[in-house]
Amino acid sequence: MFSLSEGDLLNTYRVGTEKTYGATVVDGDIFVRSDSACLRLAADGTERWRQSLEPLVYDEYNLGDSTATQIVPAVDGDGVYIPDRNAIVKLDRESGDERFRIPVDTAYAAPTVDDDGIIQTGWQETVGITPSGDVRWRRDLQSRSAAAASDDEIYVISSDLHCLTADTGETKWQAHLPSEGTAAPVVTDDSIIVVSGDVRVFRRSTDGILSGDRKRWEYSDVHTHDYASPVVAAGRIFVSGPFGLLALNPEGDQ
Repeated sequence: MFSLSEGDLLNTYRVGTEKTYGATVVDGDIFVRSDSACLRLAADGTERWRQSLEPLVYDEYNLGDSTATQIVPAVDGDGVYIPDRNAIVKLDRESGDERFRIPVDTAYAAPTVDDDGIIQTGWQETVGITPSGDVRWRRDLQSRSAAAASDDEIYVISSDLHCLTADTGETKWQAHLPSEGTAAPVVTDDSIIVVSGDVRVFRRSTDGILSGDRKRWEYSDVHTHDYASPVVAAGRIFVSGPFGLLALNPEGDQ
């Protein structure tokens, strides 16, 4: 844990045996997925609960640890959702007890909360699940990145960028990508931002666009990491590349 103002190291907490895949902060508590467990920690590091999990399958697919950097637990009012090898698991937010386990073939990206429940991507399929554990739909969309959700739409990177309807999982439209990695797309009010070696920004709606072209702009002058999602802040799009952090104009005027 680091100081936000000074960047000083404040404390270190042991959460697993080898790897820590990611952490998310909700209402002052820290939810962590390590290689061997999911934990809930108080802000001072006190362990509220720990639930053992199986290691994820990165090494079996020779993906490397760098692709396992954004597998954070998804948290809603009463549940904590996390992939556990070939399943998506819901843990009780207060006790850490397992509430349900739904099979998902090789699930190793972070789950995503939408208005109707949870979306879990996997190497062989993408699955929509209700908060009570019912399967809403299954699609044979293979993805190594987490989905993104906004309103009644789900965005999944599976070779191309796919826009799905949240209630049925059917594809509304798709747009070409030159490659795919493990970075989740980022959704704004009117755009979807994707890093795939370059940076591409797509329109959520083509109303009023005579050509119907989904792509708003792309930036390919500098290679970007395809395992780190962009961040939109302070009127800029920030992306990570091998030579440092890039700040781009959301309107495409680099």
